Amino acid sequence: MSLASPLKAIKTAVFGQAKLMQILCYAALIFGAMGLSSPVNAADEALPKEYIPLVQGLIDAAKANAPEAIAKRVAYPLKREYPIPAIQNTQEMVARFNQVFDPQLLEQIAHSKVEADWQTMGWRGIMLGSGEVWLDFDGKIIGINAQTPAEATLKAELIAKQKTGLHASVSEFVSPELTWKTAKFTIRVDNMGNDQYRYAAWAKGKSLSEKPDLVLNKGKLVFDGSGGNHSYQFRSGPYQYHCYVTVLGTSDSPPGELVVFKNDQEILKQTVIKAD
Repeated sequence: MSLASPLKAIKTAVFGQAKLMQILCYAALIFGAMGLSSPVNAADEALPKEYIPLVQGLIDAAKANAPEAIAKRVAYPLKREYPIPAIQNTQEMVARFNQVFDPQLLEQIAHSKVEADWQTMGWRGIMLGSGEVWLDFDGKIIGINAQTPAEATLKAELIAKQKTGLHASVSEFVSPELTWKTAKFTIRVDNMGNDQYRYAAWAKGKSLSEKPDLVLNKGKLVFDGSGGNHSYQFRSGPYQYHCYVTVLGTSDSPPGELVVFKNDQEILKQTVIKAD
C-alpha cells in the first residue's frame, strides 16, 4: 500500500543542513537511551520498488542538467534557510535554479544509485545520502538541505540588511531564527551563539527599528521528538515564553504559536499569522 495518500496532509518545512543534523542526532540519542534502533537507520529503510521510477526520473533530469524538468519535480513552496525567501513556483525555481542547484549537487544527484544512495525514512519521505535532498512519496522534492556558495552569499547579504533595519539594542546576533507576526506582536528570535537565543517583541504596528518592548536573553532550543517540531524557550522571573515552531503538521497548521506561562500556568496563547 502506498504511503502517498496519508502523507498528502503533511506539511514539511526545511532547515539548513546543520539544523537537520541536530534533529537526527537528537533522535538517535533518544532512541539509543531507550535501547531501540534509531528511526533513521538506512539499513532498515531500503527503497521500495514502487518509488524507484520516481527517483530515477530525478536522477535522469540531473544528468541532463534540465532546470525545467527538475523544477516540475518540486513541491511548492520550497523553503530555503531563513532569511532566504521560499521558492513559490516552477517559474521562480527556474530563475533561481543555479542558486539552489550548483554543479556539485547536480553531480551528486546524477551519479547517485537508486537502491544504494536513496532510502525511505519512515513517514518523513525519501532521502538522498545524509539528507541533502528529500522527496515525498509522489517523487516531489520537498527539501534541499545542501547550501550552495551562492545561497550562502545571499544569506549573508540578507542578514546584513536585517541588522541595518533593527534597533541598535538588538542588531547584533549570529543568525536570525524567525520573525513572526501574531495578532498583537511582532516577534524575533535570534541565535546569539553558544547555544543561546534571544527573544525580542514589539507591539503590533511598531517598526523593528524602534526599541523592542521586551527582550529576553539566554533562551534555549528544545526539540519535540524526531520530526523537527521544536520550540525556543525563555524565562523571566515567574514567566516563561515559548515559541513553538511547526515543522510537521496538518495542511492547516499555523507556522507556530507563542505561549506564555506564569508559574507554569498558561496565561496567553497567540497563533502566528505570518512568518517571514
